[in-house]
Amino acid sequence: MTQRLRQASRFLRSFLFVPAILLIIGLLTVNIIDRFVLDGAFGIVWIEEFCIIVMIWLIFLSVFAVDEDDLHIKVQVVPLRPWLSELIEDLAVGGFVLFLVWSTWSILPKLFSKYAALGWSIKVGYYAIIVGGLLLLATKIGKYFLRMLR
Repeated sequence: MTQRLRQASRFLRSFLFVPAILLIIGLLTVNIIDRFVLDGAFGIVWIEEFCIIVMIWLIFLSVFAVDEDDLHIKVQVVPLRPWLSELIEDLAVGGFVLFLVWSTWSILPKLFSKYAALGWSIKVGYYAIIVGGLLLLATKIGKYFLRMLR
């Protein structure tokens, strides 16, 4: 299972994150050329909002990939056994992500704004927190569930 999660993480990085970042770079380049070279001839006003939404989704989906490949920064003040250190880390990350998902879920009914240029609901960006957080929580819980089955 761990191997499959790592493969999923690599797949996300290769086939979602890299193309999405290249798309953002390309769209923002077109936007800059349109604004400052062509003096807004195309009138493309939605690019910035779209790129912000894509970046929000990339950030919260990358939490899963970074955690699965163990690429995040760690600080250990007290030397602990590896299993205890991993448990404390998973509880801290899980608790924070659970709070983030819960608080986002509770605020969603109160959001009625729309992006000005796109016309999309502002909730689109907040859904990334819920999806990315639940994906991370599912992998954390799944890791311990599989260990119990062994």
